[in-house]
Parts: sequence; C-alpha cells; structure tokens
Amino acid sequence: MTRRQYPNPPIEEAVCEFRFAPGPAWNLTIPGLFYEKIKDFYTGEPQQQTLIATEFQVSSQPTNPELTVRQGWTKLLFPSADAKKLVGVGPDVVSVHVLRPYEGWDEFRQRIDQAFDVYLDVAKPVGVMRIALRYINRIAIPSNQEIELSDYFTIYPQLPKDGVPSTMSAFLTRTELIYKDIPIRLVLNLSDAVSPPGQAAIVLDLEISQEWVEKPLPLQEALSTLYELRQREGQAFENLITERTRELFYVK
Repeated sequence: MTRRQYPNPPIEEAVCEFRFAPGPAWNLTIPGLFYEKIKDFYTGEPQQQTLIATEFQVSSQPTNPELTVRQGWTKLLFPSADAKKLVGVGPDVVSVHVLRPYEGWDEFRQRIDQAFDVYLDVAKPVGVMRIALRYINRIAIPSNQEIELSDYFTIYPQLPKDGVPSTMSAFLTRTELIYKDIPIRLVLNLSDAVSPPGQAAIVLDLEISQEWVEKPLPLQEALSTLYELRQREGQAFENLITERTRELFYVK
C-alpha cells in the first residue's frame, strides 16, 4: 500500500536530501552557479542555515559522559516567492523542501529531479553517500475531551493499568527500524503538539533513509533509489494510521 492521495493531506513539511561523495574540492562559487540555474523559480530572498551538530561521548569513566556541541556546515536556502517551496545547497549536500500545502508527489518529484541534476552539473560529485526522505505530518483531531490514541494510530505510548496516572498530558515516542531486505532505516517520531481549543494535534514525523559508507551509490541509481524510499514511506504511513484518521484528511 502506498500513501494515498488525500484532498487535505496532513503534511506540514516534506524534505528530500542527498548527501554526496565529493568530486572536485568544494568552493564558494558553487552555490552561485547553482542559483543561476534555478533563480527563475526560486525568486525569494536567499537564506543562510547553519546546522548544529551534537555528539554524546562516553569516556573511560562511564559516570561522566560528555555532550559536545559544535557548529556544523552552512547551507544556503533558496525559497520561492511565497517561501513555501525551497531548495538548499551546501558542501556535498542538496535538499528540496515543501511546506503546507503539500504540492503532491508529481510536482515535488519534478523539483527534486531538477535540483539533483543542477547540483551534478555544477558540483561534479562522484557518487551518493546518503538519501533521505522526510514527511512531517501534523494531524488535527477535533476534540473537547481526552482522545484515545488507539482510535487514530496503530503505534502509541502504552502505560500499565495500575500504579501510574491514567491521563496523559504530553508524550513523545521515537522508534528506529531497519528493513530486512535492504538496509533502509525508518525513524518514527510521534508526539503531541500545541493546538487551539477544541482540537488535539498529533505530529507523526517519518524519515526514511539509506546510506552507502564503504562505496558510494552510482549517481545514475540515485533517483530510482529515492522512489523506492518513497514507496516504503507511504506504506509505513498508511500502516501507522487508522480509517478514523483517514477520514480527517477528507475534511477541508
């Protein structure tokens, strides 16, 4: 089962990211060359995004673990005029984003194909190290009282019947899974979110990815691999929700 097409999909943001095995040394002219080829569509004001990396290290003394924070690489984001569609480029990485309202896979795929081809043209990478596809779904549930998560999701926090309070005021669960046939990683995050009165909001955040550490994936196989990831993400999403949840996506 692939992800169905809904009149009102819950997708708050969708992101596709490629990380590359570098070819020639990265230089500051590459973002400019990249932008020249996409500027007719991405006409908004460019933005700079500095990513922060965190590392958790356990020394020889297990009782004194260290959390280190360091500045990562910088990525330039080029938005459309309404800032709903973006493409990002940085050292050995390109990403394509869409914010609500989700444009649909066909249009999203066309923008992914364009960004991928343009990056190859200007940066000349030799292979792909990682492909990731992420969908952040914000599901609004009309409610003036406590809801039962099991009515809407097939995965949710489960508590013992005795010894703990029965009313859940907030929650966050994270699960990481590996497929058996292909080393594809699926990360599921389910949490509550701030919502207006009379409504409950649940965030179902799915990221599916594959990495090639020892030998980069050939460039010509990258897009077909992405489509495999997309199929599996859609199947996972549909298997994590119930028919009652699907009914919400037909209400404008």
